[in-house]
Amino acid sequence: MASFTCFDELPDLFFIELFHYLSSADILWSFINLNNRIQQIISERGFFRHINLSSLCLYKFDTLLTLFPLSQVQILVINIEASSLQLSRFSYLPHLTTLRLYGLRDLKDAFNFILRHSHSLVHLTLQTYDLYRHKGFGGSVLHPQVRLEAFMENVLPHLNALRSLDLGQGIDVGLPLWHVTTIECSLNYLRIPLQHIKQLCQVMSLEKLSTTLEELHVAMRSLDAGAHNDLPDELVLSKMINLHSFSLVQSIFTDNIIEWSTIEILTAANAMPVLRKMNLILFISLDDMDCIKKSALFTDNRQIDIQFAFIMDKNSLATQLSEYIPHGSRFHPREIVGITCTANCLTPGDRQLTNLDCYYDNYSWISHVWYTLPWAFEEFFELVAPDMYITKVDTFLPSQCNSSMIYPSRLRTLAISENNSLPSIVSMPHVVQLDRIDTVHLSFHDWPIGLNLSSLRHITLTNNLIELKNFALFPTNIRSIQIICYFSMPKFILTDWSVFHSLSSLPKLISLQIVIRDMDTILDENSCQIIAETAPMFAHFGLCFRRKDAPPDPDDLNRPVEIDPAILALLAADPTLTISDEIEPCDIPFLESIMNKYQTCIKDIRHRILNLSFHVKPLIVVEDGDCGLTVWF
Repeated sequence: MASFTCFDELPDLFFIELFHYLSSADILWSFINLNNRIQQIISERGFFRHINLSSLCLYKFDTLLTLFPLSQVQILVINIEASSLQLSRFSYLPHLTTLRLYGLRDLKDAFNFILRHSHSLVHLTLQTYDLYRHKGFGGSVLHPQVRLEAFMENVLPHLNALRSLDLGQGIDVGLPLWHVTTIECSLNYLRIPLQHIKQLCQVMSLEKLSTTLEELHVAMRSLDAGAHNDLPDELVLSKMINLHSFSLVQSIFTDNIIEWSTIEILTAANAMPVLRKMNLILFISLDDMDCIKKSALFTDNRQIDIQFAFIMDKNSLATQLSEYIPHGSRFHPREIVGITCTANCLTPGDRQLTNLDCYYDNYSWISHVWYTLPWAFEEFFELVAPDMYITKVDTFLPSQCNSSMIYPSRLRTLAISENNSLPSIVSMPHVVQLDRIDTVHLSFHDWPIGLNLSSLRHITLTNNLIELKNFALFPTNIRSIQIICYFSMPKFILTDWSVFHSLSSLPKLISLQIVIRDMDTILDENSCQIIAETAPMFAHFGLCFRRKDAPPDPDDLNRPVEIDPAILALLAADPTLTISDEIEPCDIPFLESIMNKYQTCIKDIRHRILNLSFHVKPLIVVEDGDCGLTVWF
């Protein structure tokens, strides 16, 4: 006679082990209120204290909010694949100390939520990327309506209990309008995108941070060769007596030179006396080489562990300069690798080319890169717009170590724009480990053959909607797909929306976002119907139209032209810069006509979605300007 065990007779250890294989959302949805014993196990294992409901549909989310004790929540995490509407559904969490928001598209709800919890928040991660924020005009409204500077000016001063602030490093021009004096709290961790060295000096001059800050991680996001990276004339840096970790990174696609002498002054023993770990991605010149070789950073008694990637413009002597590059510090020696990268830029005059291979054969520039092992950075700082890519890599200084002797690379994001081949960046020695990549930005071309990414969760496809037909090549654990269609760039094709049906074969895909930029036509009825019918395949769906220009607001025809605040900041910082007189005046009747068509299209898709049959009615929000909608099913 076969023996069996009743569910209630299973030991606690069985459930504890089972929970290791499930997400917190799955655990809560499947086991909450099942019985008192399992409820106690869930509570003891911290699943009420640390919650992440990013993957849930609207019905499950609302149901769970009525079941579990919100007063126990201490840590709330919302990932990129979550609905942008999710945060607005949470009520007050009285004991919330840690909030981590990744890939935010709309900052308004986030700011309101953070202000409601200003007295309890200790750790805040607010990572928003321009790639996900869909910048541009929708109707007469400039999106995003709320900039990150608004948080720094209006929200941060109220967070008196805050000790850790992580704003990521994905804002393409940093925070040009931010005044650092808005930091009122005693932070011990700060990760932030800035525009130039003077802003960093202002942060390091704040007396309130001099005794508390332990880690400072900065990305210099300005691509302007004339950025103000000279040290202020009357520089007075506070002595950062507890700062033990410091990072400063630049993009490989920049001419924005920061002199090595500036780095030495900022990190000198009288400014950072207990510095122990330092990461640098720095664009250097030939004049810096001798200074780097003799730098005290690599030899002084602070015993700093330095990991770096030094980037230099094309130079025929590059292969002979490797002797000037330190192999780590005296106390923490490291292997270094030297490579030559060929990069290509899609200029405005060539964006209409359909044969990208012809373009890539004619326009390129070369940079030399020396880097320590293992690779210490999460990305290789590609740009937001798909204008520039590394298309060739040659190694002139190979590593002497076996791969198994090197710790894992930290690289997590790949940007690809090559036809039917592995991206060139994969050939950078010891940098790309395919099983650790979680995000891919693929532009113009097919999914590369041989690109097997077992940990991939997020894909951005630019001007290759047709690539969805090759869904069988995608890893099955993809959680979100973003489709960006640039009318002014190569391979803009929006004719076969039926490719969406293939996505039903990706079992974990829960989020689809579509952005259509500067299109001069409109979606036909058949396309709108296909979009409406396939949208419910995903828990979270979004579609928006964006343009670089907009007609005047009908309610304020005398309103001055809106200019991006980032551009205004650049003009204020450098009076010699001007807005080109060659820009053609807007065709207001045309813009009004096309914006009306966008709005009609969004209204039509919304109507078609609501006419579908649902067990639970979805939540649909049409954005300000009426040129986009967000749906939570």
